[in-house]
Amino acid sequence: MKTMKLTVQVGLLVVLLTAGCGTTAKFVYPANNSTLVQLSTSHATEKKVAVPPFDDQRNDSNQSGTMFLYLIPLMPFGWVDYERPDAARAFLSVAAFDFTPSEDLPKAAAYSLRRSGLFSDAFFTFGGEKDKADYILEGQLLSSRYTGSMWTYGLSLFGPDLWFIGFPAGRSHNYLTLALQFKEAKTRKIMWEKSYDLEQSTTQGLYYNWGHDVRGYAYLMQQVMNDAVTGINSAMRTAASQDRQTQ
Repeated sequence: MKTMKLTVQVGLLVVLLTAGCGTTAKFVYPANNSTLVQLSTSHATEKKVAVPPFDDQRNDSNQSGTMFLYLIPLMPFGWVDYERPDAARAFLSVAAFDFTPSEDLPKAAAYSLRRSGLFSDAFFTFGGEKDKADYILEGQLLSSRYTGSMWTYGLSLFGPDLWFIGFPAGRSHNYLTLALQFKEAKTRKIMWEKSYDLEQSTTQGLYYNWGHDVRGYAYLMQQVMNDAVTGINSAMRTAASQDRQTQ
């Protein structure tokens, strides 16, 4: 009887884990279109902004073997710690993350700038179209760290029994650290710059937030760009005012 019960427990755990292992999450921007900052319903200027790939300066350490420590009796959880979640293959409830941050983040930035109403156009470019732009937004990606923990409450293989009655299965943390510079294209003069260090955590269970391990990155990038749009607008107004005073 005990052997049969153990077999059932193992089977349930395998089903849960493999259900997540077959899923690939994607970076989808914006996280919420209705909350993007829009400062004008028409083009405030006829200027254009080019956004090249961000400079990827992240570490390359991914720690995943510790996830299976939850199997040890009395061990309350297992965990993972990824500096590059786009190169990882095991999260709490998904298998992989389809994310190319050096391209996806600047594309997201261009989308926000385009939607802001400040410019006639904002576009991602690998560099060949920079000469068509009046301004350039450059970025340095310092961290996109992911940490996640699977909670089995010290019950090893029997821990997921508690998930079925609503106990949390674990928590995921998304981190985003980057620096942005908004420059005049011809003179390379920095008009605005700012660094960001943001975090979002999500508690997950079988009936809530399952599969949302890396969903926070889109929300964090939207926070960055909503603030950046406001800062860039202020910097451009200040520059325009100074130009009028010198004329």
